[in-house]
Amino acid sequence: FIAFSFDDGPNYNTSAVIDILNKYNVSATFFVMGKNIIGNEKVIEKMKKSNMEIGNHTYSHLLLTKYDNKVISSEIEKTNELIYSLTNSYPTLFRPSYGSVNKRIRKSLDMPIIIWNIDTLDWKYKDSDRIANNILNKAKDGDIVLMHDIYKATLNSLDKTIPKLLEKGFKIVSVSELFYYKNIKLENGKVYGFAK
Repeated sequence: FIAFSFDDGPNYNTSAVIDILNKYNVSATFFVMGKNIIGNEKVIEKMKKSNMEIGNHTYSHLLLTKYDNKVISSEIEKTNELIYSLTNSYPTLFRPSYGSVNKRIRKSLDMPIIIWNIDTLDWKYKDSDRIANNILNKAKDGDIVLMHDIYKATLNSLDKTIPKLLEKGFKIVSVSELFYYKNIKLENGKVYGFAK
């Protein structure tokens, strides 16, 4: 089992990412930013319809470790409410901006905190072969892969990555499914980078 996760959307590219995941009948977790939901409501509805998992990635991508509880709560709650208004359910997972966490964030959260252990660096290289190789060379059972659904290169890498992973016998799942299949119970305020 390997979990695909996508950060910073939704945007015009996200819908095509969902189409490719659907084509291969695999699921993933989209950690969405509140401010990007506005104007992209249809994309969130499509995620829900396609049985993708929707997680919270703050409202405006602030580095939360620099802010007080009030700002942290507001960044999380505004996004939770937007997701709820479109899907009728609250997200159950949180990914902090930049993967940065401190004690204050852990304490103020009633959600598990999900980071990753395979970083495709798609934001840096924007090269679909490099993104695909980054995943294929590192993939192990229980991994969480970080990608960004807002880049064309990431979208283009999926047709290279998914069939090869499936050939190798991997099941590509959402983050919650990964922990479910690994029989690990996620705890609120705890940080998880993989499921092993």
